[in-house]
Amino acid sequence: MPKPGEFIALLRSEPGYISGQALAKKAGISRSAVWKQIKALRKYGYTVESRHGLGYRLAGQTDLPVPWELVKVLRTSFLGTKVIFREIVDSTQNLAVSLADRYDSHGAAVIAEQQKSGRGRQRRKWLSPKGGVWLSVVLKPDMPTAKITLLPFVASLAVCETIRAIGLNARLKWPNDVMISGKKVAGILLDISAEAEHVNYAVIGIGINANVDSAAISAHIDNVKVTSISDELGRSVSRLELVTALLENLERYYLEMEQRGAIAILQEWKKNSEMLGRKVTVTQNDRTVQGVAVEINEDGSLMLRTGDGDINVVSGDITLRY
Repeated sequence: MPKPGEFIALLRSEPGYISGQALAKKAGISRSAVWKQIKALRKYGYTVESRHGLGYRLAGQTDLPVPWELVKVLRTSFLGTKVIFREIVDSTQNLAVSLADRYDSHGAAVIAEQQKSGRGRQRRKWLSPKGGVWLSVVLKPDMPTAKITLLPFVASLAVCETIRAIGLNARLKWPNDVMISGKKVAGILLDISAEAEHVNYAVIGIGINANVDSAAISAHIDNVKVTSISDELGRSVSRLELVTALLENLERYYLEMEQRGAIAILQEWKKNSEMLGRKVTVTQNDRTVQGVAVEINEDGSLMLRTGDGDINVVSGDITLRY
């Protein structure tokens, strides 16, 4: 049985219609198997026309970041060279973590069209309906364990640049949110396995509200304003193009951090921040601290200027005060 990428190549090789019999012969399968392949391609988002007496014709491409399409356009040296795509999964992060111990997992990407149990920071539920970009990548960084906290900054920079390239003014909010007009459009999650001075692996989860109804998401969450790329643009975007650009940007910033260190990444992050120099409220469990966000330290912590002096905040939820 041919793989989806092989079967779509057969359809692409014909400028017009191709009969089911001819497809069956070229693919080395039965006529009924051809029909199953056509149904599968339609499920992946391809438009395949069928006409009695003529056969089948590929009339429209998919916008899904499926492996056989990504491999043709992706220009990376290691990131995304291995892609696992699922129509539905409990969590791309969980699947990626289960693969991370394998010796050949560096750079692997797990992508899903829908997550049943997507998760955000602090085990919060992340709503992941069809239309979004839900992916996780496995990395085996050559860096001290203390620097691993900078990976979310690398990822959020990559997301920010990807969204800016399609014409939206994406901005960054500590520690790992990407915003448009004060509303959250994407988030970053980090899972790591590390020993005293050695990182075994890091798995970065990225969720982007691409072509989703942000109002439907907002109805299920409290205290967070959300938006989507399609709501901001007034049109859908190609998730294949979005993921391609995202993986390329992510690899570039990752290599820059490995080669140049934290300072270069943090400087770039701060250029795109919407919160530095502004009054913020930081919520940590039952504790709330207010002050001015003045700096991001080399370890990724936030320096907050309060009435009682400067303090460093390692984690928490930020709310901008107006």
